[in-house]
Amino acid sequence: MVKKILAIILTFSLILSATTLGYADDSKHTAIFVVGQSSYIQDNLSKSMDAATFIQNGRTYVPLRYLGLALGVNENDIQWDSASQTATLSMNGTTLKFTIGKTTYYTNNQANSMDVAPLVKNGRTYLPARYVAEAFGYKVNWNGDTQAVTVYTDVTPQAPPDKWGFPLKATKADLKAGSQYAQITDINGNTYSLDLGQKVLLISNPKYIQEYLDRNPGVYPEGSYYVTDKFDNVALYVPFIPLAEAFGVPKENIEWDGQHLTIYGWDGSKDGYLMLTANSTDEVEKWHDGSTTTSKDYLNGMPLLVVNGVPMIGITNSENFGYVVFDNEGAYCSIIKAFESIASGGNVADGTIEINVAPATIYNRS
Repeated sequence: MVKKILAIILTFSLILSATTLGYADDSKHTAIFVVGQSSYIQDNLSKSMDAATFIQNGRTYVPLRYLGLALGVNENDIQWDSASQTATLSMNGTTLKFTIGKTTYYTNNQANSMDVAPLVKNGRTYLPARYVAEAFGYKVNWNGDTQAVTVYTDVTPQAPPDKWGFPLKATKADLKAGSQYAQITDINGNTYSLDLGQKVLLISNPKYIQEYLDRNPGVYPEGSYYVTDKFDNVALYVPFIPLAEAFGVPKENIEWDGQHLTIYGWDGSKDGYLMLTANSTDEVEKWHDGSTTTSKDYLNGMPLLVVNGVPMIGITNSENFGYVVFDNEGAYCSIIKAFESIASGGNVADGTIEINVAPATIYNRS
């Protein structure tokens, strides 16, 4: 059985009409902006803004300063000329200029057209994000279901040492519903707090959520649960990407496009992958020879869900997050060379999750 894929404080903002997230090298970043929120996520970390993302005339507007910073533009390279009402952003040899009310913008003094014009709202300047991001080499996508805009770059995956995957970097993760942090124990026994960028949540439909709130009083305060009609069971859900990175999956081997979560390094190849799709329990595997297979319901009836633009995976026992990335008896290959303990799992009664892992020293994984 194949394993399961475990902003210019100078008064700017920008329109975004698209969403996709990917993980590249350290010179590139990923960012998620959600409509109505005055915060965003950059490289798995939640950051505050002094203006909220909003939709107007069918366009999603995101604070420019924060998008510029999220893309890697230095604060000093985000400039505003009040006389000409022009914003200028510069990075890596590319200079962009946008003017309020104009549908023409400039890339290194070359004129380009947009289908929308920068505008001012509540003393803030907003311009179209797609043009900024793409000019700096990023991609942009929009997810209407989650009202989230994601900015990303294509990844350049590493190849694992062998078909059993990358070396294990952590042996334990302790998580709690309502908390944005996980306690990680690394391979040397040292512990640290990991910012997940999004809270661990109890997720289910309205009926089941109310049942669990009534059954476990005080365990799930406001902000520790999430109601959706896309899931007819109940489970604790965790942000997949930061947790997978903590256990050893390289940052550049994980790509999130707002709809598909792809983990590269499957079957010993940098081009091999496991791919999960939002709101689905299926998994696609691409093998070292280029062939692909699809495994149905490989997430035990718990679909990959998206909350605030973040891909999250359900955990009720050791066969959920673990089967996405770790090894197991009878497997052909894995993403991380490690086995998850049968003692791992989530406890919906108290809202806790414990993931215990050991290096793969059995079954001849050498």
